[in-house]
Amino acid sequence: MKKLRILLLFLFSISFFGCDDVFDCIIPREPELENKTFPIGSTETYYYIDLKAEINNEPRDQDYDYYFDVKGLPLGMDYFVNFRTISIEGTPTEVGTFEITIFVDVDGPFRDDGADDRLCNYSTSKTYTLIIEE
Repeated sequence: MKKLRILLLFLFSISFFGCDDVFDCIIPREPELENKTFPIGSTETYYYIDLKAEINNEPRDQDYDYYFDVKGLPLGMDYFVNFRTISIEGTPTEVGTFEITIFVDVDGPFRDDGADDRLCNYSTSKTYTLIIEE
């Protein structure tokens, strides 16, 4: 019975979304930020961490342009971008627990080349927790 439900759901998806949309993203090609735990920082110490972005399941991810934005940084900290790497650094001036959201958008030479070269998504975001102590 469970297999029948899965088959019906699959057939419904194909009929509703079309065959190309369903099969294009079975193995998703989309930007991804690495999973990382931010170390605890201090208001008296310079803080630095790097995060890398990539396009999973895309061997040509070096050919894309990466655009970052960051929300939620404590005062005294900023971010800098070097191609696919974003660096969060600075000397924080406030204590607390901060939810830092990093957004990444990609654009590249393959975006308009046809259905086989399209990504499933061209942007993503991830939220990290940063703890700053005195």
